[in-house]
Amino acid sequence: MDYVEVSHMGVSCYSDAFIADRDSETLFFVSLFGRPMLVKAITATILAGRPVSVGNMSLRRPYSDNLRVLTQNHGGVMHKVIFCDAYFRGSDARILVGEDRKRAFEFLDSVVSTPLKEQWADVLWERIFEPKPLFGFGSVENMDLGEVYLVSLNKTSEEVDELVLEGIRAGELN
Repeated sequence: MDYVEVSHMGVSCYSDAFIADRDSETLFFVSLFGRPMLVKAITATILAGRPVSVGNMSLRRPYSDNLRVLTQNHGGVMHKVIFCDAYFRGSDARILVGEDRKRAFEFLDSVVSTPLKEQWADVLWERIFEPKPLFGFGSVENMDLGEVYLVSLNKTSEEVDELVLEGIRAGELN
């Protein structure tokens, strides 16, 4: 199946891709399509923070973060993409498709002051990040969302400095 139903109180449209955390019932990204009035109603529900049924899950938006909404109309069909930008470009956490260690390294390098080398990406992935598996469905820009992770920086700059210095002293980082 290439889509799932997204519904709230008898109103429904469809999604061809989404990213969610089943544990916290959080919807980080969703691509909606269908008749314009139905897509607008589901979008309003999501933006208001009320739960929607996505397939067999009840999900709602992250409360503390702003959402971005992109809209395209294709004749009688509307397509909307709703996502929490802070999880794709923010400084506290990032959603990655697959174990994208290069993107995780870029994230780390952008938020700490320690000079880092890209060839350290694998070691830093193991030592710094605790990737949380998310539930993804569909694909975006030819990227399969079947393996999606939330990576958070749970260490201070000082702790990262110490890990890097320790790695250099031990010869693991050069």
